[in-house]
Amino acid sequence: MITLQDLIKRFGESEIAKLTDREAYQVIDESVAQTAIEDAEGEVAGYLRAAGLVTKDALGRVVYRNGAEIPDDLVRHTCNIARYNLYDNGVTETVEKRYDDAIKWLDKVKKDPTMLTGPAAPSTSTSGSIAVIPNPVPSLYQD
Repeated sequence: MITLQDLIKRFGESEIAKLTDREAYQVIDESVAQTAIEDAEGEVAGYLRAAGLVTKDALGRVVYRNGAEIPDDLVRHTCNIARYNLYDNGVTETVEKRYDDAIKWLDKVKKDPTMLTGPAAPSTSTSGSIAVIPNPVPSLYQD
């Protein structure tokens, strides 16, 4: 759903380096970032699976709506969860609030999947509002 580039775009290379480089706090450790991303995606997938919005592909990866483009809101909230996961030694108030907001939003999506998919397409029937109901076939063997 999200990539390391999504995290860098939203929070800056410097912050991601500080959160992932456990020794010098200067260089992004991609494996640490990827673990946080995978954990966040797993958490998000739990909510989306309950709403019928994700499946798993042959490799076990989460696929959103049959490969459809991922909505910006979903990317943003998934990034906030991944960022929260990177804070090992206590989160800031802002990071915790964004995480809590993401979880609340996902709970709403679980209850109303149209928040991500949009309303269902209207029926394209051209028959109007008239229903045709055939008469029952008469029985030759009535009592």
